[in-house]
Amino acid sequence: MSRPTAISQTLLLSTALCLFSSAGSAAPSESHSRIAATAKAYIAARHPWRQLSTKITVQKLDPRTQLSSCPGKLEAFLSNGAKIKRRTTVGVRCTAGAKPWKIYLPVTVEAYAKVMVARHPIAPGTEISANDISWSKRDITSLGYGYLRSLGDKGGYQSRQSIAQGAVLTPNMVTASSIISKGQRVQLNSNDGPVSVSMMGIALQNGALGKRILVKNLNSGKQLEGVVASDNTVLLN
Repeated sequence: MSRPTAISQTLLLSTALCLFSSAGSAAPSESHSRIAATAKAYIAARHPWRQLSTKITVQKLDPRTQLSSCPGKLEAFLSNGAKIKRRTTVGVRCTAGAKPWKIYLPVTVEAYAKVMVARHPIAPGTEISANDISWSKRDITSLGYGYLRSLGDKGGYQSRQSIAQGAVLTPNMVTASSIISKGQRVQLNSNDGPVSVSMMGIALQNGALGKRILVKNLNSGKQLEGVVASDNTVLLN
């Protein structure tokens, strides 16, 4: 009975020595956390939402991924022509040492800002007021159609379509409200040349701030075209 026991002990000892020898000779692996931190820092310094509250998430590497430890500084990069978006693939590489390598990681950026949402259903053609909206903190990187920053832009807004309760107000849902009405008396200003000329006219169309409308000069009766500059002024070409 003593001989099998001795053989078993010898085999166990041999196996242990082999494992110890393998572990001792294996090259050290690069830290996954260091690779992720390099990708995250690269995006954090360059993404377009740096003025907002953000959250940056780097997708974890497969635990089986083994890369040789980099004796120098890791470098992050983007592929040629790539731009930083909500989800961006970032490359991380090691150019130092005997075994250079590179790897790619998906990085997601979330950027949070207060946006306007419909407090209740809004019918088409409604002049949108503060009573129609509330403010909610949202990840604006996921808003593919953009969002409105205020109701004061361009003199206010009118709904272009039906807007559901709780929907984020986007530029394609609205049109700029008219601040000049058809038939309204307006001041016509012309800065063509060294002399500025002002005259009275009549608006022949409704007009939002910055929009071109037709007007009629009350003195000459001529029909002219100009740009709405305020609620009672049109700049002629």
